[in-house]
Amino acid sequence: MKVRPRLQLRAGIELAPFVDVLFLLITYFLINTTLERNPAIKIQLPKSSTAQVETQQNIVIYVQKNDRIFLNEKPVSLTDLPAELTRIVKDKDKDHIVIKGDREVSYQSIITIMDYVNQAGITHFNLATVR
Repeated sequence: MKVRPRLQLRAGIELAPFVDVLFLLITYFLINTTLERNPAIKIQLPKSSTAQVETQQNIVIYVQKNDRIFLNEKPVSLTDLPAELTRIVKDKDKDHIVIKGDREVSYQSIITIMDYVNQAGITHFNLATVR
C-alpha cells in the first residue's frame, strides 16, 4: 500500500506582491510630485489681494533690497542688465519677464529696470507679489 505524505500548510505572507506595489507607489509619487523652485535669492515680495498665479516659465529678474540684481539667478549689474536682457531674448526667443522686487526696493529702481526691459524689446512683463 502506498502512503501519501500529508500536505503541509505554509503560513506566511508573500512579500513579492507588496514590494511590487510599493515600488509602483514610489514611482507614482516621484513622477507626480511638483517641486517648487525656491531660489537662494532672498526677497520679500510685496502683498496683493488680487495676485494671480503665473504658470509658464519666464525670464525672472530678482531685485534685492540692497539693489542687487539677479537675472535668472545669475548676478548682474544694473549697467550690464540691458545687454544681458537683449542677449537672453535673442537666444531664448522669449518675450515675457517677471520682475520680483523686494518690498523695500526703491520705486526708482523698479522703474529703471522696467525701462531696460522695454529697451530690450520686451513688452510683456509682470511684477511678482504674494497674497
